Amino acid sequence: MSVRINLGKWGSVFAVPSCVVDEHIKIAGESQIKVLLFLLKNSYKAYTYKEIGEALSIHEADVKDCVDFWIEREVIAEIDGILIPDKANDSETEKDEKKPQDTKKKNIHQRPLRPDIITSAQIINSDKKLQDLLTMVQNALSKPLSSGGTSVIVMLYDTCGLPAEVIIMLVNYCVSIGKSDMRTIERMGIKWADEEINTVQAVENRIAENKRSNENWNRVKYVFGLTSAGSPTPKQLEFADRWVGQWHFSDEMLRTAYELNVDSTGKMSLPYINKILKSWYDAGIITLEDIEKTGKAKKKNNSKKSSYDLDELMKIQ
Repeated sequence: MSVRINLGKWGSVFAVPSCVVDEHIKIAGESQIKVLLFLLKNSYKAYTYKEIGEALSIHEADVKDCVDFWIEREVIAEIDGILIPDKANDSETEKDEKKPQDTKKKNIHQRPLRPDIITSAQIINSDKKLQDLLTMVQNALSKPLSSGGTSVIVMLYDTCGLPAEVIIMLVNYCVSIGKSDMRTIERMGIKWADEEINTVQAVENRIAENKRSNENWNRVKYVFGLTSAGSPTPKQLEFADRWVGQWHFSDEMLRTAYELNVDSTGKMSLPYINKILKSWYDAGIITLEDIEKTGKAKKKNNSKKSSYDLDELMKIQ
């Protein structure tokens, strides 16, 4: 005899992470919940933002904002264009289960949360300056703001406390560098708020600093022949600022360090190049002639080592 249970509607179920209810349901809007449930229910199939929007009667841009909402809260993650469960929550849960709970609250900085659509509307309706700011932001972006984009601006203004003039400078700067998506504006705005870049002068100083950093990296990239390097990472900008902005090495010296690195290791390594340049900087070696003189002084009788010998140059302190 065979038996089975007829679960009816319960025969087709899907899992929802408990953190969605425990942590995020109070701040998540209706559209954000809809998009998440749709993705979880249809995890076996790939959908475009447009297709999801048509299925849920939500604008395509708002669908993307909803997805970004869950990515930022580490419910899902995006890798190579594919959405997957974010493992950060799993690892944290495992850690919590393995260690005793600490009764003392830790002072951990948390990312500000975007207000939902209703809260955003209430804040906007009561603040004429914010209304004017939203109009200026839309003009700067040359497109209407989605509900998610509006929430970002409201959050930066109301929660993060950035003045309207700082926010519009932020948006204009992002547009000027070709990164006018709301995720970039949000991340940079939160960073500025954390670092108290909240005046026109402070913004001008930061923009000038960013411009110098990018110019330094572009010079290093050109000297090293990195024609397809893409956007620089913070570490790459740090190296470039040090080599060009602080140590003032010429293109010839940068290229020589690069060639020594590649000849020695077979591949480019910025930390390795940094070690070479630091040894020269500490020893007061600033030109190719200085390298030649030092190499000759270090040369032993009947040695076949080149005056550019890396081992010798790395020993110079």
